[in-house]
Amino acid sequence: MLVLTPNPLPVLAASVSVTVLIVSLLTLLIAWWRPSYPGWRGWAAGHTLVVLGMLIGTFRPPQLEHLSILLGNALVMVGAGLFVGAYYRFVGRSVPPALVTLHRVSVPLMLGALYWFTAGDDNITVRFLLISIYLTLCLAALLTLIVGQMRREPRLRGAYALQLWLFGLVFALTVPRSVTLGPGTQPHLTYAFTLPNILMFVGVLLLSVGGAFTFWLLHDDRRRAEMQALQDDLAELAFRDALTGVLNRRGLEGAYARWRGAPDSHAATLVVLDVDRFKELNDRHGHAAGDAHLAALGRLLRQVARADDLAGRIGGDEFTMLLTGAPQEVEEQLTRLTTTLSGGNGPLGCSVSVGWTTVAPPDPWIEALSRADAAMYARKATRRAPTLRFTPGVAR
Repeated sequence: MLVLTPNPLPVLAASVSVTVLIVSLLTLLIAWWRPSYPGWRGWAAGHTLVVLGMLIGTFRPPQLEHLSILLGNALVMVGAGLFVGAYYRFVGRSVPPALVTLHRVSVPLMLGALYWFTAGDDNITVRFLLISIYLTLCLAALLTLIVGQMRREPRLRGAYALQLWLFGLVFALTVPRSVTLGPGTQPHLTYAFTLPNILMFVGVLLLSVGGAFTFWLLHDDRRRAEMQALQDDLAELAFRDALTGVLNRRGLEGAYARWRGAPDSHAATLVVLDVDRFKELNDRHGHAAGDAHLAALGRLLRQVARADDLAGRIGGDEFTMLLTGAPQEVEEQLTRLTTTLSGGNGPLGCSVSVGWTTVAPPDPWIEALSRADAAMYARKATRRAPTLRFTPGVAR
């Protein structure tokens, strides 16, 4: 036969306690055995102390009431300080000196005051105000930090928002009991099976399980974001020329293939540029001067190229562009390119030969490049326009 106890609150407290203890133990073990980002262990310790302190302070056996009050509040206060400090380390920021002072100075003083207003002068209202002020300051610092990080780290905005939602829900669940017992007018309801007490235990359980889950989720999202950033950097190194900032040959071939496969692609202009007598330039002025010319030419191509265009370095002193705009836009780009290259004549001036051809999406890369290359070398051989003057300073 199932026998119900007159007061189910102890059963609820025991169930929540077992769950919280298991989650806290696992959290601490994982944090110490598998260290991750800075603040990971501090968060685990602070999180554990907060939920255990809430649990001990909520369920107070009459014979251990004073000890439960003191120990529970002490754990919550110390844990909250560790929790906030761990968040600051996690996001790579220093804990503000004001918070450090608040934790180191005010916590011992407040614990002493709590002891007096518990063992000496049992005043629940004063205890409630002391704890509320401290936790409000810690919560304000934590929420301010999280909201700021949501703006600084857009990729982690979802994980931070989930934590804000969790903290808000836990706060809402604990308010009814605080309002009921805070003034000290209804002490007989402390251990009663009432809705505020039930909500308090639900809040403790949610902070324990949900807090661990959301912080692990935040760690996982950060790791994913860092892996994506690393992949982007590797792709940049693999497909972009480091000296000039334009695509290298591999990047050009891949981008040209994507242009060919796009459903909205149409005829475009493939331009090839070659620096005349580049070897003589290197021999006369040194490789640093040659690199300066190549870098300046790369900057010019990036300025001339539109969003859907391609600009790259085929190799050595030879560059290419795929101009995908309307004929009038392409003409304006070629005019800007040739006008800029023909202006100025510095001490390191060198001429640049240009050739171009019309290409269509079915044209293979090698065939299209060969046509533009042949046009450029034909103009270079006959010295027909446009064989243009070029100095690095023009492309700044």
